[in-house]
Amino acid sequence: MPMKKIPLEQLKPGMKFTKSLFDKNLNIVLPAGKPLDDISIKNLKLRSLDFVETAGELVDETLQNKAAEGREFADKKKIKVDKDTARYLEIYKESVTTINALYGRYRSKQGFNVDEVQKLANKLVNTVMMEKNPNVFINLVNITGRGEYLFHHIVNVTLLGILLGQRIGYSMVKLVSLAMAGLLYDIGMTKIPAYIVEKEGKLSPEERNQINTHPIHSYQTISREFNLPTEIARVGLEHHEKWDGTGYPRKIKGNEISEMSRMLAIVDTYEALIKSRVYREKNESYDAMKLVVSEGSKRFDPDLLKVFLNMMSIYPVGGFVRLNNNAIAKVVSADAVSPFRPTVKIVYDEFGDKIEDGEVIRLSKEKDIYIVGAVKTSQLNDSEERQ
Repeated sequence: MPMKKIPLEQLKPGMKFTKSLFDKNLNIVLPAGKPLDDISIKNLKLRSLDFVETAGELVDETLQNKAAEGREFADKKKIKVDKDTARYLEIYKESVTTINALYGRYRSKQGFNVDEVQKLANKLVNTVMMEKNPNVFINLVNITGRGEYLFHHIVNVTLLGILLGQRIGYSMVKLVSLAMAGLLYDIGMTKIPAYIVEKEGKLSPEERNQINTHPIHSYQTISREFNLPTEIARVGLEHHEKWDGTGYPRKIKGNEISEMSRMLAIVDTYEALIKSRVYREKNESYDAMKLVVSEGSKRFDPDLLKVFLNMMSIYPVGGFVRLNNNAIAKVVSADAVSPFRPTVKIVYDEFGDKIEDGEVIRLSKEKDIYIVGAVKTSQLNDSEERQ
């Protein structure tokens, strides 16, 4: 979407825009979704600006309120978060808020508190290690992520990374380093002009080149500015490298890529696929897993991909499937031995009636019951609306 110029005299208190406002040098003067006030308008005028620019639209409060009501109505119709997963929602929200604040301060050149990142990394690792059922975190990642995409993505990738590290036997110290890498690997994106990061349309070659420099910025920031170990900084540099050497920025391949980088490359790709972006709809967790597996031989370490597949299953935790008896079930845990036959919980019976506390079935132990296909969340919502 092209940038539009808005004369300063047209700005009024209370106005909000769907994309950030920029000055003539493309510096952000108002973040997306934040309302203008008298002070911010006065400051703009003191800078002798004639106009501001944005790729977004003015938010119509009436339409926005109606949309919010619609989302609230739709949310009530969705299947509730199970109680085990709900226990961690507050920790999750606090983590996103912390990363948002840290990155925001760094972007605006107000400094960066590495100790806060260390503290958060320890907290997330301890939280995962104390939970006997790691599937609650997979479910948490699959159901969360509305709002500011980058910060949800960072926390989700970190959680999945910790789970994967746990699977391959990382020590507590190693897991904290991995979590630090997960929280910081995309810090280089703060060096890319916001109008490029927020752009909804196709990037120009020059804009794509700028995006492709963010791993270098990440490495330099983590190693030089934050003075953190090389193994953490390398993840910032290498998370877009590919197993076959076709990635960027250095086009290294195989074991030339550090193990932590190879791990986070897998979870970064999966997590990005299951979340909505301005330029595409999200993939269902099953479709995302298929895409990750289909690129496996070229993009990812095959041994680590097998571990990830066993951790998530072909039908990831939190997703929905149709059984051969026409019942619909929610996947509640993976089966490392039989990835096509996870443990599921019935949510709709064979007649389409919703079941509040359905039977839990370990499909690997049931020869006569099996999955015939994945079910999209939108199909569940449609079936509820018809009832």
